[in-house]
Amino acid sequence: MNARNLLAVAACLALVAWFWARGERFLAANGPTFDEPVHLAAGYSYWATGSFRLNREDPPLLKLLWAVPLALGDSPPYPHDVARETNNDHWHVGNALLFHSNRAPSELLNPARRVNLALGCGVVLLAGWWAYRLWNARAAGVGAVGFAVCDPNLLALSCILSTDIGLTLFTLLACYLVWEYTAKPSRGLLFGAGIALGLALGAKFSALAVVAGLGGAGIVYVLRGGVLALPSPRLRGEGGGASPPGEGQGKGRALMEFAFRLGLIALVTLAATYGFVHFDQWGAGLKFQLTRADHGDGTMYLNGELSRTGWYHYFLVLLPLKLPLGLLAGVLIACVTGRLKGALRLAFLLVPPLVFFALASYSRVNLGVRVVLPVLPFLYILASGLAGGACCRAAGIALLAVCVAWAGVSAVRSDPYPVAYFNELAGGPRGGIRRVADSNLDWGQGLPALQAYLRANGPDVIYLSYFGTDRPEAHGIRYQPLPTYGRVGAPGGEVVPPDAARHVLVVSANNLLGIYLNDPDTFAWLRDRNPDAVVAGCLYVFDITGDADAVRRVRALVNPDR
Repeated sequence: MNARNLLAVAACLALVAWFWARGERFLAANGPTFDEPVHLAAGYSYWATGSFRLNREDPPLLKLLWAVPLALGDSPPYPHDVARETNNDHWHVGNALLFHSNRAPSELLNPARRVNLALGCGVVLLAGWWAYRLWNARAAGVGAVGFAVCDPNLLALSCILSTDIGLTLFTLLACYLVWEYTAKPSRGLLFGAGIALGLALGAKFSALAVVAGLGGAGIVYVLRGGVLALPSPRLRGEGGGASPPGEGQGKGRALMEFAFRLGLIALVTLAATYGFVHFDQWGAGLKFQLTRADHGDGTMYLNGELSRTGWYHYFLVLLPLKLPLGLLAGVLIACVTGRLKGALRLAFLLVPPLVFFALASYSRVNLGVRVVLPVLPFLYILASGLAGGACCRAAGIALLAVCVAWAGVSAVRSDPYPVAYFNELAGGPRGGIRRVADSNLDWGQGLPALQAYLRANGPDVIYLSYFGTDRPEAHGIRYQPLPTYGRVGAPGGEVVPPDAARHVLVVSANNLLGIYLNDPDTFAWLRDRNPDAVVAGCLYVFDITGDADAVRRVRALVNPDR
């Protein structure tokens, strides 16, 4: 390995190390998000009981991986009694495991989060490697790694027990291996792509969109003259080149044979993630997801409006607000300068994310940027093409460096609360709340930060409307509960005396907007009021001491009969 290659590898490893260090800061600063107790308890239950019954609406693969540190380490007792009494209600089981195991919640949660963070590092490195291979430039590989580590969305979702980062890794791997296969077909690449596709299907049900995307890319590739066939001397042209005239039917048949074998490998891999004997539960979980609206999918928010059905254009509004502007600028410049012209194999870089994005938009599951996370690594690779031009390469590398540095500023500003990141166009979290919310902003992660804020600023007891499944008392927060969403079990808390020296109200962003509350206008009177502080980007603090009308409103929420 020559000196330039060593320098490129060292730069990539340094960037990944920075990504991991920022992940550790996230773990220290952020509490459990909404679904994490459920996901951790479900994975632990699979190891402890040998059954996949808990939380069947998500495939088990990633939950099994997250729970490995619990299963192999100093294992807490699995709450069999709670599972039995609640008929395996995963919310109650998760609450019991995380908050009633006589262990600090972070002690149980953070090792699992580090498993997910390792998967996120895999996304970073794979994006860099594909960029290097695609553009044949070391700077492109380093640039793609730079864009990845500087994306607050990728960091946040790598540090949270959400199935999106695993789906993203396996999606990117499947597409990359098929892309490599088109240049030099081999059984190893075919098996690798099939296994990656099966793992994607075992990570999240929306991986069916990945299947559709790869199928679309294969069709586009063949229609443009490429060959996707099983390894054989006859069809192993350099770069999968065009076949001789009259072989169109043969190319179509070869494509179907390739798709059949790829699908078969993926199916066997998927069945293996269920231990084969429980494979029928994948279908049951898929049915739940396809009919999730019948189970009550909640309310979605966009541009100040609430909807039970969502919007087709949601992600078109969201991505320009949630992605670093340096990344968006890099993608735009790479496209308008012709970096993407004339490459037949680019179908496997462009079509899968476009199909995934289109199907996600059509589904109208408007829950946040996490829904389209598998699209983002393809943007890192496209933007890194600034370094891959045949001419004006020095200028392209300079532009790439500027764009990555711009994205890096976003990364630094978002730490250690990247969940609530919004770019300069959105105006940060305070501006972003006017456009989108939910897991883009408030996933229940902010209680540790609130604890620190109250320790420094007081008072001893607050009025609290918290969105999430974390427990304020687990962080030593004294509070009087107001209308909220996500609490498992009794509301808890205590009473703020009417004659308290200070009256401080804290409202989670989602509750401020009324997204999941029975009365969406519960806190409408606060929306035009400037908060005294915004903690972790998602908890709005209002000191209403001396404001008799505000105190009356709050106490009416506590005692609605008065």
